[in-house]
Amino acid sequence: RHNGTEKWKLKSKKARKCTTLILMISSIATYQKKHVLKTEENCRFCHAKKFKYETKKLCCRKGQIRLANADTPPELMRLWISNDSDARHFRNNIRFFNGHFSFTTLYCHLDRDTTDMRTTGGIYTFQAHGQIYHNIHSFGNSRSDPKHLELYFYDDDPSLEHRYRHCREEMYEQDKHVIGIITDILRDNPYSQQFRSLGRAQNLEDYRLVLNLDQRLDQRTYNAPINSEVAAVWIEGNERRDTYDRNVILHGNNNEKEHIRSYYGCSDPLSYPLFFPRAELGWHRKIPKRDTEAEDIGADDISNDDDPGKIFIYYYIQNSI
Repeated sequence: RHNGTEKWKLKSKKARKCTTLILMISSIATYQKKHVLKTEENCRFCHAKKFKYETKKLCCRKGQIRLANADTPPELMRLWISNDSDARHFRNNIRFFNGHFSFTTLYCHLDRDTTDMRTTGGIYTFQAHGQIYHNIHSFGNSRSDPKHLELYFYDDDPSLEHRYRHCREEMYEQDKHVIGIITDILRDNPYSQQFRSLGRAQNLEDYRLVLNLDQRLDQRTYNAPINSEVAAVWIEGNERRDTYDRNVILHGNNNEKEHIRSYYGCSDPLSYPLFFPRAELGWHRKIPKRDTEAEDIGADDISNDDDPGKIFIYYYIQNSI
């Protein structure tokens, strides 16, 4: 009788394991069947990758909006597409490298109830309430621990120690190698060129950094701005208030931050410099339509008719990364 009970328990345990395995396989099959969106055809005008239920006009208004192809520097293209070890490390850690070189920081109202695993008893979940913003911070007066856009101030230092100290300990050498490559690539970035001029300043608190929010270059023919078109550096008392029609002014050492709205032309190049290495304009309200005359570029009546606060457009440039 005792042996029979033990055999029954063993069979029951095996049965439970088999049942659990069957349920897991069934759940995976159900997930793959029900929760994967069907593939949609690319836009026939701009070749944008489309998602289910997107309208036909969402990307380029059926060919009314045409963007010039950005010229990706050869070394950056190598990191994107080659099978070299440093290129694979770059792609496998792209969030880290973009975060390191981004001029902005991410901001949102985070749901703390889902991020604290001690109270939820589950896995970490990033859940934001409302809109997600990118902020840009004022700059401090300490060379010992520069961060965010301040890192660019000191990129003329050949040692690059201000950047290497942010490398992760477990992959320090790989991070260091790739950071050195990207720093060289971004030396021609107009924001980088302007910001590096502050690395030689003695009293940063006396300086003002002015970002142009209203760039209106004709992206159909000319895509890369020059440094004077994206930003300006002032010393207190020598302000030129008419430099740009709309701008954000960052002050030295005052710990303030400014929102960079998603519909500003500078939002994409400031937030994703690895996609816009020459500070090419991202999406903005003043992108001219196909039949707009060149002499009208920048006029006040050039606009998309949508409310920028209610529309969020993803676009894909043909042959870009």
